[in-house]
Amino acid sequence: MTASTTDTHPPKSRRPRRTVRWVALIAAIVLAAVAIFVATRPSSQATAVQSPLLGQRAPGFSESSFSGHDVKLSDYRGRYVLVNFFASWCPPCQEEEPNLVKFAFQQGNDPNGAAVVSVVFDDPNAAARQFVENWGATWPTIPDPGGLIASAYGVTAPPSTFLISPDGVVVGEETGPVTVAQLDQLLSVTRHHVG
Repeated sequence: MTASTTDTHPPKSRRPRRTVRWVALIAAIVLAAVAIFVATRPSSQATAVQSPLLGQRAPGFSESSFSGHDVKLSDYRGRYVLVNFFASWCPPCQEEEPNLVKFAFQQGNDPNGAAVVSVVFDDPNAAARQFVENWGATWPTIPDPGGLIASAYGVTAPPSTFLISPDGVVVGEETGPVTVAQLDQLLSVTRHHVG
């Protein structure tokens, strides 16, 4: 008897190998499209929100700043003040800080310019102090032990920025990283409506 040379296994199909190649190609195209989208989209910006505090008297605060000076919101009566909540661990705050530095510098050169006060949000004082020093922020920065100031303003995440009018009323709120252009526009629109 002679052994059969007939193969009892059917020939392997090339279909699964082609399917895997197509899936890999489609996945590569999708990943490339996502990478292009992420690389070319504009950076995030703050969004104006309809805070329940709008039109209401701003919650007062009185704390000692990192530089050792007493900072009271009531001391800013008669001028606009920007109250910014931030944290050193917050990437949008890191994106925002150079804009705040530029805005504060511009306002400091204007006799009717707005003041800026920063409030630490859920961050150790040492880390927040280092953050402020690294960016060269010269305006008052105050800690918020127990989050009492943030709670009074309804802040649940940084960055959040409030514009307070010379008579102590909240006239604007932005959530997310603000730009100089957004702050200039907010201040200009508010001054136009008030004046």
